[in-house]
Amino acid sequence: MASWLNSLAVRIGLIFALGLLALQVAFAAVILWPDGRPMVFRLVSPEEAAAMARALETVSDTQRPAVVEALNAGSQIVHIIPDFPDDPVAEGGGGSPRIERAFARYAEALEGRPYRVQARAGHGLAGPIGSPGALRLLVGLGTGEVLVVERAPVLLQRIMARLFVLGLIATLILGGVMLACLLQVARPARRLALASRDLARDMETPDLPVRGAREMRALARAFNQMKGDIRSLMAERTRVLAAIAHDLRTYLTRLRLRTGFIADDQQRAKAEADLDEMGRLLDDTLLFARSSVAPGASSASADVAQELAALVAVRQEMGEPVTAPPAPGTDAPLTAAAPPLVLRRILSNLVDNAVRYGGAAELAAWRDDDRIRIAVRDRGPGAPPEALDRMLEPFERLEPSRGRATGGAGLGLSIARALAQAQGGDLTVSNRGGGGLEVVVTLPATDA
Repeated sequence: MASWLNSLAVRIGLIFALGLLALQVAFAAVILWPDGRPMVFRLVSPEEAAAMARALETVSDTQRPAVVEALNAGSQIVHIIPDFPDDPVAEGGGGSPRIERAFARYAEALEGRPYRVQARAGHGLAGPIGSPGALRLLVGLGTGEVLVVERAPVLLQRIMARLFVLGLIATLILGGVMLACLLQVARPARRLALASRDLARDMETPDLPVRGAREMRALARAFNQMKGDIRSLMAERTRVLAAIAHDLRTYLTRLRLRTGFIADDQQRAKAEADLDEMGRLLDDTLLFARSSVAPGASSASADVAQELAALVAVRQEMGEPVTAPPAPGTDAPLTAAAPPLVLRRILSNLVDNAVRYGGAAELAAWRDDDRIRIAVRDRGPGAPPEALDRMLEPFERLEPSRGRATGGAGLGLSIARALAQAQGGDLTVSNRGGGGLEVVVTLPATDA
């Protein structure tokens, strides 16, 4: 299905357009479809025809035109001709018993006067307004003249003449109904979709307005309640972790003091290293929890090129093989909508991983429309394709240990992605051609 058909507004519009078409087809069918009755019943009745013949036979020649004029009323057309015409038109009942019975009524009512019922050849159901219909009745008068009576289907002709206007009115009415439905359904649904997207980046987004139909108000209230519950749960999680970390640090401090009583220098050094690693694990866990409830993108900005240069300089002073070769043709400013401290923490975690697993890190940055992309590449063993997404989950590592010497607790990539998403960006991991990993951080660009 085409992507434009996935829009709720387009689907509702198509439904109403098909409904409008069906309405107009049904409207035309009701008017034009044969009703199963013989066409003769659209003529004047036998009794009326006999009364007209008697009236015209009893008046004088000078009065007869006035009577004919009086009989021409409404949709009825009456005139007198000298004799029956020799028109090659269909006459009689055409073999239909029902029509033959109807003609017998004419013969009985006209009291022996000759008559004919003629159909106009090639005449449609409705011509111009006021024009004769498809059938006419011819009655021979005692004066030797012939009375012609026919009726114009004025209502049908008027409808056919105004069919375009009727269609336009129906279109406007259904268009208004469709617009009202779109305002009642599509617009609130779009608001909910945008609010859900914003909620993933910022838990402090304003509540949805509670208005519209009852179902939409209930949906808005449920969404606002859900957002409040999620915000409360995440804040409570951070408070619990902070409390646990505070208590654990108290015990770590006590244990650190007690390591001084260990006589064996080697064992004392190992105990102190374990305590230091536990402290760093607590710091990483708290940072990940806080980044998950970050209040959204900040108004601060960071010069990405400057931050990369500073990071490379510091790491190279520490003896780490970290490089950032200049990308050709990148004169555009690389300013990301993120606080410098956040960007430094993201890059620090990614460089640590690249150096630890790949032996070296290569950094690159470029602008892609309204986004700044920063790549951290290594030439390590890479990762199985099915494990790439799992690497971004907290406490997930390809190497099963949790030691700092073999990679830590598995929070580096999770923290980096959480911090990037908190600024309106993202983080992806992929294998490089020739071996190694490439981690790309995407952040909103700004001209500030």
